[in-house]
Amino acid sequence: MSLSTLAIGTGTVAAVLIARALFTQTGSTSRTKLIPPTQERVVIVGASSGIGSELARIYAHRGAHIVIVARRESLLQQLVDELSPVAGAIHAVQGDVTLPNEVQRITRESLEALQGRVDTLILCAGIISVLPFDELAGINSTVSDSVVLPSKAQEAFEASIKIMNVNYHAPLNLTTHFLPTLTKSSSAGNIMVVSSMAGKVGAPTRAIYCASKHAAQGFFEALGMEVERTGVHVGIVSPGTVATDLRQSAVDLPKNNAASSSSSSAGPSETKPIAGTKKGAMTARACAEGIVRGSDLRQHEVIMPWFYHVSLVLQIVSPGLVRWLAKKKYGYL
Repeated sequence: MSLSTLAIGTGTVAAVLIARALFTQTGSTSRTKLIPPTQERVVIVGASSGIGSELARIYAHRGAHIVIVARRESLLQQLVDELSPVAGAIHAVQGDVTLPNEVQRITRESLEALQGRVDTLILCAGIISVLPFDELAGINSTVSDSVVLPSKAQEAFEASIKIMNVNYHAPLNLTTHFLPTLTKSSSAGNIMVVSSMAGKVGAPTRAIYCASKHAAQGFFEALGMEVERTGVHVGIVSPGTVATDLRQSAVDLPKNNAASSSSSSAGPSETKPIAGTKKGAMTARACAEGIVRGSDLRQHEVIMPWFYHVSLVLQIVSPGLVRWLAKKKYGYL
């Protein structure tokens, strides 16, 4: 590579980074001037652990009025017991957000707890996939038969439906139900959607996960432009790897892996390594802090850590390099 080519490439990257910095923000005015933290009404979906529980802690210590939503009622109750002394108010709603009738009930109970007002809806429930798609579907191209069909096509299809229901259909349905109240009851309504860098850049062994996050990314980008005129803001959060237990509940995790993750007595032969690395992963707390900051500033896009902005620029100016980096991270070189 010549020096002139390198200089042009570096200048291009710098220019695009500057453009992204300018156009992914709405300005530095804090939303807290419109809605004081002690008056903010917040609904956090997926709050029983990880990023969601850290969000609950942050908002509670700000004195906000909070509804926390998740399937695991015991963990929700533990959070309520922990945070009741500091929160303006905290209420738990147990339910499965992939079921339409449950979403209706969750919405009603949340609005009742918050006296018909919502300022901030944070959607951070999600699941992941960890297998190469050919393995998930049972595709074996080495078989000598003239007609070869996948042995686990149904399993792959069902896993795809499940991950789309959790990562795409549930956030869409929750937004549908909360949007009227956000529009009518808040002076600066916010929807913060926790997506992933996988919603922007593909990665091997994460095919159906990437598909679900790309779908959510597309929907909420378009929705944000539609509802902006009503005063509602949509922010999409795209973190890199976060140190949570998300992988252990992967939609396609083999049963022996799931069993061994909860038992230290399992031998090494019983487990299969999950592709990817947690090296340099963000903590759930750091991610939650970035989400709250992005909500306060009404950022359209929150990318964490900061250096992932560079990968998005490289996706434009050098997509081959991004593919190489993704394959290297997931052991495909």
